[in-house]
Amino acid sequence: MKFLSKQQPITKIGTSETNLKFVLNLVEAGTVSAKNIVEFASKHTSAPAVMVKAVLESSFQIIEHYLSLGYRVQLGELGTFYPTIKSKAVDSNTDAGMVQLEKVNVRFRPNSDIVERLNKAPKTLQGIYRLVDADRKFYEEVGRGELGDAPVQPDGGDNPDPDSGDNTGGGGGGFAG
Repeated sequence: MKFLSKQQPITKIGTSETNLKFVLNLVEAGTVSAKNIVEFASKHTSAPAVMVKAVLESSFQIIEHYLSLGYRVQLGELGTFYPTIKSKAVDSNTDAGMVQLEKVNVRFRPNSDIVERLNKAPKTLQGIYRLVDADRKFYEEVGRGELGDAPVQPDGGDNPDPDSGDNTGGGGGGFAG
């Protein structure tokens, strides 16, 4: 995983006092699509891509079906999908009912093993950026280094989407972002 430390205005709770603080941000590497997953799985198993795609698409439909019935869907070592709602509070039982429902949401709670593996994964600091212009959200790089006691480690492993690119947003004079 890659990170940036960016200077940002932080307002102290309960006051109008604002200070500039450096905040660590995760740099997203890109998006891996279902197509990327199918290609990766097919390449690294003996299953043909057509079969992997059929199983993946069927899994999406099954998950959606059970969520729509109000079930939690636990996917082994991955984690659990579960439905939640946002609703209005009303004063009387005559106002109560489905009219209270504002929105249905889907949440995901990852398995603790995945979270633990992510915490142990190699991490690199791409740079430290000072806020130059808050209105335009323009930053300039002021340093590079390590994440606390964690050594900067080289990239490694198998990337299911090698064309995702490096989305650091910086390098050199400055960047907006």
